[in-house]
Amino acid sequence: MPNSKVVIVKKIIQRVVLPTLIGAGCLWLSLRSVDLAGATAAIRLVVWPWIGIAVLGVILVSAGKALRWQWLYPESALPLPWPVHFSILLIAQMLNLVVPVRLGEVARLGLMAQERRPVGMTLGTIATEKALDLVATGLLLLFSLPVAVFPAWLGANIGRSAFITGIALLGILVILAQSRVAILRMLSGLPEPRWRPLAYLWKGALRLLAALLEGIRGITGKRFLPITGLTVLIWLLSVGVIYTVLLGFGRGDLWRAAPVLSVALIFSNLAPTPPALIGVVTAVAEGILVPFGVSPSEAFAIGVVLNVVLVAPLVALGGGFAGMRLLHWLYLPGRGPARYALGLGTADPPENDRCGEL
Repeated sequence: MPNSKVVIVKKIIQRVVLPTLIGAGCLWLSLRSVDLAGATAAIRLVVWPWIGIAVLGVILVSAGKALRWQWLYPESALPLPWPVHFSILLIAQMLNLVVPVRLGEVARLGLMAQERRPVGMTLGTIATEKALDLVATGLLLLFSLPVAVFPAWLGANIGRSAFITGIALLGILVILAQSRVAILRMLSGLPEPRWRPLAYLWKGALRLLAALLEGIRGITGKRFLPITGLTVLIWLLSVGVIYTVLLGFGRGDLWRAAPVLSVALIFSNLAPTPPALIGVVTAVAEGILVPFGVSPSEAFAIGVVLNVVLVAPLVALGGGFAGMRLLHWLYLPGRGPARYALGLGTADPPENDRCGEL
């Protein structure tokens, strides 16, 4: 029992206390050289129609990611309409933003399992998605950082490394997808363990691997080019959202800073992030924009508005979809705990009554 309490305390520190401290530290760093009156004045001068366009852009980025996710599933998967993918993706994004624990991917696995899609298959699509995004990140690093904040040699090396890593991962996924039948045939030909518990685990691992290989199958064949093109569009829209916010502040001259700020925000998510990214976005905005000649107060103001633009629509829409699923779950016979409605459990809904059918 004492050991379990220690584990719980460690998890609370890692997943709640640490992200909160990081957010507070980032907020302090971003505020220490800021004139709040100047930042407030900068926000008052914002051209708000540009901010509205940026919010629409955030929603379109998520819509594109949901469409790509739908395309990544193999043709053998149970057909599901795009709105189901969109709602589940937004619920996952909302959870990642609101809760200082990365629950979004767990929710995606669980919710798709409730929609009769195997966990391994969904895991394969997520792995492919991450590989595609890593390639795009590497390209942004390769072309934006050498001419921006970092010294040329450092930016080029970081960008080249990320790009090569992403290409390598994508290549490995393609090879695995193409060789999936031979891999499974080879593994199924291996002798099954005689010890019954180990044999049970062996069969379960084979089923999971088969579903995983089936999940990454979506990037092969005729789907590869459309998925790649959609990934490019998603990333162009993401950078466009940041540039649109800069336009709202009358800083259209900062077009070179938009991709750099986009990449910096991506890498800031590698560390434990506080709820709603509070403190992180403003600190990153100052760190990137001040070297471009923006005053700390204006950079802080841009960071505040950008924080709202990036977080508010996803939390609102994701919260709405989560609320709809929770309401629907209340009317299911034999329902489990409410967390199952958000995919954070292992229970399945009763047969022929799926939460996605809202």
